Order: sequence, then C-alpha cells, then structure tokens
Amino acid sequence: MIKINCEGCMNICCGKNTHLTPVLLPSEEIRFKKCSIKVKTPFRGMRVLAKKENGNCVLLDDETMKCTVYDERPLECELYPFLLDFSKEVPDAKLDERFCPHLKTLTFNKKKISVLIR
Repeated sequence: MIKINCEGCMNICCGKNTHLTPVLLPSEEIRFKKCSIKVKTPFRGMRVLAKKENGNCVLLDDETMKCTVYDERPLECELYPFLLDFSKEVPDAKLDERFCPHLKTLTFNKKKISVLIR
C-alpha cells in the first residue's frame, strides 16, 4: 500500500516534530487511551498520541529511536507521509510533503489507502 525507504532517517515523523501529532480513529482510542490526550477540533473531540517532555512521541524509544508498537501502531502512523483528512464528508488521506526527507522513495496505491480509511 505505502512503501518508503526510512533507512537513515532521524525520525522526523515521530521525533521532535511539533507539527505532527497522529490522530486516533475512534476504533483506536480505547487501545491507546493511556498514551493519548483528548483535543477539541472543529469536527469533534478526538484523541491524539501524546508527546514526551522532550517532544518525541510517547511511543518512541528515545535510545533506539524506534516505535515501541510498530507492528500495532495507529493507522495515521502507518499511513505517513499521508495524513488523515476529516475536512470532507468522507474521510480521506492527503500527502504531507513538509517534513519527510525520503519522499522520492515513496510508492503507494491511493485506492488501497482510501479503502483502508473507509
């Protein structure tokens, strides 16, 4: 569905990036409740993954710089560099070109992404 070569990356997506905070789907909110916070949005209240004092995602191991729940991470983490977009009637994903230094290695199937989100 989404393939990108993250080798050599300094975890710009889940490290000290104040602009990226994964939104949890309603089906993920209970599973990640202890490591998330509730925020208000124009659409509804939702939960997002919390950040540590150092700015890293609460699920990121600060020594290895690897996700501690990688195989079971939230959908928005799995989709990155796409972000969930709830601005329309039907949820979608949009490519975020701001931070990922490896976008030139990105391959994806937009149709499969859309099916997964819905």
